[in-house]
Amino acid sequence: MKSDLNKQLATLSMYERAILIYCLHAYFSSGNYTNNLPLGEMLPEFAAMFDANPGVNVFAKLADLQMTTTANDQTEVKVFEAMGYQKEGQYLVTILNKQADLQALLKIVDK
Repeated sequence: MKSDLNKQLATLSMYERAILIYCLHAYFSSGNYTNNLPLGEMLPEFAAMFDANPGVNVFAKLADLQMTTTANDQTEVKVFEAMGYQKEGQYLVTILNKQADLQALLKIVDK
């Protein structure tokens, strides 16, 4: 299962990987599964895409990222429960899945 996760991570763009790392570090420093990433400040070109077409999914691979749960290594869950764009403030709002093994994921992406 870990090799499948590594394959998924290898397909992420540099931006998707940065967003994932940001969300994981924000969670471990705050304990909050919900993150408001300032997309307008960090990646204004992506915020402009969302502003022009709110239904666009430019981070599809990141939104579909799956890994095993902490309780059972056979069960796969999405890393993000939800991901959306908040036009006011230009935030990418993400909610990490409580069932995903976020500690293991952080170790992998921090390498």
